[in-house]
Amino acid sequence: MLHRTALLLCLGVVSLAAFAAVAPAGEGRPMGGEHGRHLLADLDANAARLGISDETVTEIHGIVADGTAAADRLRAQLDAARAALRSLLSAPRPDESAVIAQAQQIGALDTKLLELRLQTLLRVRPLLTDAQIEALRAIRLQRLASVRDACRSEINAACADAVSGREIVHCLRAHHDQLSDACHTALSELRPGGARP
Repeated sequence: MLHRTALLLCLGVVSLAAFAAVAPAGEGRPMGGEHGRHLLADLDANAARLGISDETVTEIHGIVADGTAAADRLRAQLDAARAALRSLLSAPRPDESAVIAQAQQIGALDTKLLELRLQTLLRVRPLLTDAQIEALRAIRLQRLASVRDACRSEINAACADAVSGREIVHCLRAHHDQLSDACHTALSELRPGGARP
């Protein structure tokens, strides 16, 4: 009896892990090049005040554009790999070795995406002073504070497990149909360029 219970528990854990690995795009995953777009919007809006030269702004735009293009290609591969895994898992009797190989491919692509993001960040950082980096970070945190204030009840209701500002924003966007007007407005103002129609 104990053996059967342990087997059922393991099967449940594996099923949850497989579901999480093949969640559709946009659910619980960082959004595309949004971080880069925010960096560029904050940079463009505050460069003169922060003493960042036009040449540096142009160079950062180029680095972020290169990183975003490469990330878009990797995300397309990742989406295709997740679709292939969903297809494998939809078979009545999935081939275990094929499922594991596909999961490893997804893991490798996730790692490449993280490495690319870090490489982009590490190429931008030396172009800015510590004070400029801190000022840009403070600008972002201030915008997140307005979202936390405007969306307090939504965060408590739907996103209580979210820890970072990024996780909160992604959770709120996933529950967009449950948000108050004030919360929708605060989220739209987070987007580069402010509110959109």
